[in-house]
Amino acid sequence: MRSSLPRLCAAISLTFALVACGIKGSPRAPRPAPLPAPTAETVPAQQSPRGPVEPSGPTVPPSTSDAGLPE
Repeated sequence: MRSSLPRLCAAISLTFALVACGIKGSPRAPRPAPLPAPTAETVPAQQSPRGPVEPSGPTVPPSTSDAGLPE
């Protein structure tokens, strides 16, 4: 155990040194250039004014006699 401890410490130190220096593997491929920003601004289309919103589905008429309160 005592004879392998210095070798283990040396291997760990060498590993940390290589990682700290950036020697981690093959270099990555260069990234493609970013796309240029569009020069012509697009104008949103003019929308016609909307009418009143109509309910969709069944409606429940309001009840004024009990108003949903328990007696």
